[in-house]
Amino acid sequence: MSNQLNSFDNSEPSSMFKDIQVLIMPALIGKKRLTLFESHIKKLGGKVCQIGDVKGGLCEPSHIIVEDSFLLDKTNLDKQMKTLGREREFQVIVGTRWLSDCIKMKMLLPFEDYQFHPPKLSKDGCLPSKRAKSSSESTTQQTSNKPIQEDKFACSQSSSLPTKVEGGNELIIQELQKLADAFRIKGDTWRSHGYTKAISAIKRCGKVLSCYEDAVALPGVGDKIAAKVWEILETGSLMKVSEVCNDSKTISLQIFTNIWGVGPSTAENWYQVGCRTLDDVRDKVALSKQQEIGLKHYEDFLQRIPRSEVEEVGLIVSDAMKTIEPSVSVIPVGSYRRGKDTCGDIDIMICQPDHYDSKAVLSKLIISLKITGLITDDLVSLEKEGNQRKYLGVCCLPGEGKKHRRLDIFVVPKSEEATALMHYTGSALFNRSARLLAAKKGMSLSEHSLHGGIVRESFAGPQGFE
Repeated sequence: MSNQLNSFDNSEPSSMFKDIQVLIMPALIGKKRLTLFESHIKKLGGKVCQIGDVKGGLCEPSHIIVEDSFLLDKTNLDKQMKTLGREREFQVIVGTRWLSDCIKMKMLLPFEDYQFHPPKLSKDGCLPSKRAKSSSESTTQQTSNKPIQEDKFACSQSSSLPTKVEGGNELIIQELQKLADAFRIKGDTWRSHGYTKAISAIKRCGKVLSCYEDAVALPGVGDKIAAKVWEILETGSLMKVSEVCNDSKTISLQIFTNIWGVGPSTAENWYQVGCRTLDDVRDKVALSKQQEIGLKHYEDFLQRIPRSEVEEVGLIVSDAMKTIEPSVSVIPVGSYRRGKDTCGDIDIMICQPDHYDSKAVLSKLIISLKITGLITDDLVSLEKEGNQRKYLGVCCLPGEGKKHRRLDIFVVPKSEEATALMHYTGSALFNRSARLLAAKKGMSLSEHSLHGGIVRESFAGPQGFE
């Protein structure tokens, strides 16, 4: 039977599924991915069987395809077959990777490597024992025996990316980013984070994705997002983007959340009172001081900042700091330190001796920068907020046509330099991953310190602005 199933005319890939009848078990596959699979089978000359027809004896599948995870579990695989009233041993059952690889390589592949393989027997000829463990025993084994796969954490991955590879996945990244942004502005933080995590994994993967299995194998990419990756690869677009991103409400919410000081909740409230545009906001809403500034510099804040401009602002801050306290170092952080070509805002970290008064140092610096004209607006007042370590404001370099930019300044004591530098360099995904990895190792990590593990006694500080 296997010889018959694997015989076909290689010269006609458009009919490579001729005389093959395929039943795809829908469990864990997803509707969109299932539809794409069935479309390919028909396009390549095959016939798609439906579950009802198989049960009624109206269609006899030559291949039954299941989601790959079922091939690792005999019990679940047998349950799938029993829903058809059949025994696994009498069927040609393969995983979805077989179908994906056939489509990708444009040839009918042998299915032996894509079938269920029973677990290996132990030396005494028995299957591994499945003795129930107590909860305490299970917990102890998890912490003592199960190694932490550090390479699976985002914070363990290099941020250096092969440009050609990332470019090959550019369309995938763009489409998923649209969904991440849309869910963020709607206040769905969980789903937004899920897409952001997947995007980061795709950027770091080091290869051009070509199928569902390539995507689902990446850490941080689950079945649903992998199915969306495959949809993008097959159709060049993502139906979910049209559903989520292109309605008039989402467009309005996007406009509103681009105003500094406006989050998803405020944007939703404005929409509910009838605001649809920036002009509506000006006419109908009582704005806070921060929102007024955000609206005033709306277009400027949306423009990316070149590295050269960040460096110019950093040098001005450094020169001002030298006149106040020469022993204090000024370090550019954020996306600039991560090596990005452009930045969304300008982040500066100031590191001072532990015994210094951080509020006094920061206050003197802000006054100096206002006198020189670099700082034009306060987004967070030191006096009102009572925060002695952080300033949020707006800066603008001298000269015609210069744009207003967001400026964040952080003051940290020397004893916290290492952890603060890592935190303020970011990204948010990196920091979240690093804190999780620390917790897995029985430690506690924040921008202030690392507790519970071995911390290096010395830290070679980064080079700041001279």
